[in-house]
Amino acid sequence: MASITIYKFGSGMTMHEIWSKLKDTKLKDSWITARPSKYSRHELFIQYWWYEDVEENMKKVFSEEETEEIVTFLKQNGKNRILKRVYCFLNLMTRTLEVYRGPDSKTSEIVSALEKLLNVKFEPIKLASKDLQELYKNVDGLMYEILRGQTLENNEKFKKYLEQFPDCLRVISFRPKIKFMNGNSKYQVTLN
Repeated sequence: MASITIYKFGSGMTMHEIWSKLKDTKLKDSWITARPSKYSRHELFIQYWWYEDVEENMKKVFSEEETEEIVTFLKQNGKNRILKRVYCFLNLMTRTLEVYRGPDSKTSEIVSALEKLLNVKFEPIKLASKDLQELYKNVDGLMYEILRGQTLENNEKFKKYLEQFPDCLRVISFRPKIKFMNGNSKYQVTLN
């Protein structure tokens, strides 16, 4: 599942101005490519590219022994670096920047590079789970709720949801050894 970090900004620049500033821009250890989005005429599709060391990258995934084997093989074949990229969307209508990566140092690096190039200040948007539910409550058929209890067949709320939205049942997990706040529950149902 993709993680998205969203920033808001307040700029009066046009799409063409932003595109011309970002199109094929080389930075110190990375570069940016940009083009108008095919999904919306108010949106710019941005890709942030950089190289990462093979050994550094493999250590994140494999054990030390496996990493050494793989890295040795790759370096013998001339592969010392890995090309990585992050997708971003800059929307002028909503004045948001969507970075398709979780909040970390690389995301901060991307945002600071865009701030320097565009002379714009990006501020992160933070939403609590209640705010997120409020945001999506009016979307027809979209709900997210977790039901917990002792006996599934007697749960009236579950029966009601199952009648209204028969395709929305996502998970039933039986957890007999976990004590929930509402007592010693035997199951957990997630409706999505």
